[in-house]
Amino acid sequence: MLTEGRVWQPEPATPSDRAAVGRARAQRLLVTLLGDHWHAGRSPLPSGGLVAVLAEFGIAPANARATLARLTQRGMLERTKEGRRTSYRLTESASQTLRRGARRIFASSDSDDWDGVWTLLAFTLPLDDAHQRRLLRARLRWLTFWPLYDATWVTPHDRFDEVHEQLGELGVTDAVVLRSRDFELLPSTRARLEAAWRIDVLADGYQRFLERHRTVARQADAGAVGPSAALVARTELVNDWRALVGDDPDLPARFLPASFPRAQARVMFLRTATALAEPAQQRFEELVRTPERG
Repeated sequence: MLTEGRVWQPEPATPSDRAAVGRARAQRLLVTLLGDHWHAGRSPLPSGGLVAVLAEFGIAPANARATLARLTQRGMLERTKEGRRTSYRLTESASQTLRRGARRIFASSDSDDWDGVWTLLAFTLPLDDAHQRRLLRARLRWLTFWPLYDATWVTPHDRFDEVHEQLGELGVTDAVVLRSRDFELLPSTRARLEAAWRIDVLADGYQRFLERHRTVARQADAGAVGPSAALVARTELVNDWRALVGDDPDLPARFLPASFPRAQARVMFLRTATALAEPAQQRFEELVRTPERG
């Protein structure tokens, strides 16, 4: 049975906790769906169709409409109305964010040819701007930066242009970005960074991913997944993979144990996602044409 989420999450203890998890799941699923099926120039999607899409995942109409409202409030969706018909489209900023995310989600291989150069970012933000701080940290982690100290982050990848773009989008002007091979981590600093990378937890997450999606991967290879099942399976697959790579600093091979299962999981993910893409798209297009109900 396919499940959704990160490496592992305990069951919510109270009804309010379960409701919060359900709201978060619905939003993650819709973001994944739009990232997968939205393309530039597409007409806005009718609300009734999006509600029908989310129903495929067991999300009730009232919760689906609440999800549309929350993503609109977050600036990810733009609501339009023509007569009695309400439709939604991705905002331009959300579309750009999802396109950037797709490049990493669907990257075809691990890079083993590290040149030994690190990218370092040091920044300062107003102490009272907690929202901007949280947003910047989330975007830095997606770019594979990890903190040495609270406002000093590093990655072994060349993210010079990308981090400049993110700083500009967020209006962060007090920062230094540099690329250097002359980079020495003293023992305590290296130990803190390695602890933050959580390589053992990541390895467990990739192994769980392989186990969770192995059955549907075999069925997809055999062409035995119909459109309805393909939409759910591909969305859950991409959703789980997105969560994994979002927690992964994408370290060069020299920092990883030989048994690290990311490469095996990536091969299965890409093969299965490709096999499911066409029937999933077919079902999505059928559902978004569902007429609005009164």
